[in-house]
Amino acid sequence: MGVESKAFAAVGRRIKTLREAKGLSRRDLAGELGVDVSSLVNWEAGKHLPREKVRMRMARLLGCDLESLFAPEASPETAPLAAALVETDKELPALLMNLTRRTRHTLRALRFAAPYNTTPYVQTEWRQLVCDRLLGGTMEVHRVEIFYSLKRLQETLSNILRYNARPYYVKSYCAGLSEIAPFMGGYFFDDDEFLLGAYWSGMPPMRRPGIRVSGAPFRVFFNEYWNEIWQRGVWLNNGAKHDLTAARQVAEKLGLPAGKWDDFLDEARALQIGDGAPPLV
Repeated sequence: MGVESKAFAAVGRRIKTLREAKGLSRRDLAGELGVDVSSLVNWEAGKHLPREKVRMRMARLLGCDLESLFAPEASPETAPLAAALVETDKELPALLMNLTRRTRHTLRALRFAAPYNTTPYVQTEWRQLVCDRLLGGTMEVHRVEIFYSLKRLQETLSNILRYNARPYYVKSYCAGLSEIAPFMGGYFFDDDEFLLGAYWSGMPPMRRPGIRVSGAPFRVFFNEYWNEIWQRGVWLNNGAKHDLTAARQVAEKLGLPAGKWDDFLDEARALQIGDGAPPLV
């Protein structure tokens, strides 16, 4: 294969990877670009490249930097730098499902931004998918967050009890604070995809977009950020075991009378969220 053919193939792989990550079919993307599906098939196969007037629109639709998308580097390991706003009500549910299905091993969740519950209309099917993969042993969930309320902590306890020492690892960071500067929150899918931001910065979160980023610089930064926060956290389930000593201490800091702990646990065991989907990730 010649140098030009290798470059075309590399670009084709990037287009396909980003298209699938956005949850777009070939027909969807071709329609947005105003081209025939056959043209998109040929681009993804590396037979030739899009015309110049199509490239900018394609990069924008795929949430990717133009230069990175069409760089001549032919290595299959090359991942273009990409950043795209994600509309909460229109795009987020499908994107969460798509990224979770593609996740090979680990989902990590940072929830630092605001003391409220994510509305079920976005998360119902996604929570069920996460639950199924946890119970099936095909994915681990690592979660760390700041707790502002007993209700939020009770939802976390419900998860700990529901997953019964499966690979669901929960830590608390700065538990019990009622005011805090805006921290970053987000979901990390393996070490490759990061979904961040204003998704949980208001109630309800509609019309508040998140941001999806990928590429080596993001991977390095956010993995380092995660490691720093994770190390500071306090285990609430002792590495997915049912030692709830720290959880009880957090509950008492949040105002739970010591004599109410058993009732608090019973309520957590019986808790249902939304239409009966598993509690929040």
